[in-house]
Amino acid sequence: MKVERVSGLVVVLSDIEMGAGGILDDFPHTDFLADLIASYQRLPHRDTPVELVFNGDTFDFLKTSIDGVYPRHVTESVALAKLDRIAGAHPRFFSAIRDFLSHRHAPRRVHFVVGNHDLELLMPAVQARIQALIGRPGVCFPGVSLTLGGLHIEHGMQADPMFAVDPDQPTTTHKGETILTQPWGSAALIDVALPLQPLLYDLDRIKPRAQVLQQLPEVRELLVGSFWRYWTRDWWKDFIFSHDPTRQISWTMLKEIAQRFVTLDPDISVGDHYRCMLQERDDLQTIVIGHVHQPARWSWLDRRLLQSGCLRDEYAIDRTGRIRGVLPKVYVEARVVNDRVTEARLIEVQGPPPLPGRVPGSIFEILPRVRPLLDAGGQPLRVPQIPETTHAPAGVY
Repeated sequence: MKVERVSGLVVVLSDIEMGAGGILDDFPHTDFLADLIASYQRLPHRDTPVELVFNGDTFDFLKTSIDGVYPRHVTESVALAKLDRIAGAHPRFFSAIRDFLSHRHAPRRVHFVVGNHDLELLMPAVQARIQALIGRPGVCFPGVSLTLGGLHIEHGMQADPMFAVDPDQPTTTHKGETILTQPWGSAALIDVALPLQPLLYDLDRIKPRAQVLQQLPEVRELLVGSFWRYWTRDWWKDFIFSHDPTRQISWTMLKEIAQRFVTLDPDISVGDHYRCMLQERDDLQTIVIGHVHQPARWSWLDRRLLQSGCLRDEYAIDRTGRIRGVLPKVYVEARVVNDRVTEARLIEVQGPPPLPGRVPGSIFEILPRVRPLLDAGGQPLRVPQIPETTHAPAGVY
């Protein structure tokens, strides 16, 4: 693991999930993000070296379609086509990074750590295209982790059995083509969940998820039934007959699938892995992770683990299922002096209000869309296709 020497301020932003625009894009607020980045150009930060770290899931390659479909076999050309769609929807993000790196009063760098929604960042062609879009030196692609002195930064997917990857083997070969190596969790989402995205996109942004599934048994039945058929029938057919590299079996995979079907728990915890890492690594004072969209902080002796929230739009519901407001966006600031972390804290900011047509008034408004699918045995054969560039369907605002 490479450790970089550093002194200055480190700003860590996680789970922005910029998509291709339209109603399916979880982050329609590029101007807000650009203004947040620009705030680190002014006092009191103007004369301080700043490392800006995008800690995974900056780009939502996973949920960006190509010609209306979500390919499981991601070649270089597919990855670049996805990036072009995202860049077309968020041009100000790249200009904001360009302005940030043009700062003349103190050094500036930008790091893109890989997350499970932007594994394409491991592909050199994608890195080169992002470099070209920004057009300034100082852009770094450290892979799945970044260590700046005593500060260690990871997205968090490496502690999640569904999405952990081997960073030394980012690609594989299939039918003569080089494709991205997909963890089994990503392949399952592409095959099962993403075809339902035009139907369930608004529920994906609502917290707490366990309450959503408890109050909407029809949605739970649709998801559990779809995944049950996938894991007990469709996946095994491909595994046996296709020799597809995205169909790899392991004991960890089987155990995790069984656990999730038994508990029906949509949320995960990755904190134990990093708390152990913090106790075992005497060279680290602070670890920063994201991934689970839930801010938290733990400490042990003089060491600390910070779990940032997300910057994408998410909303809170009350006990009746009514959506009450936008959750704050939470990121991390850390000060490093001669490689030692002297301060680290969670920063909570209120983002812009939701755009018109982005949020239903209640989670129960989705039921008329779900019930017809359950009548057909839960198989998502007649999911209405909502173009990603249109407004929301009737019944939401």
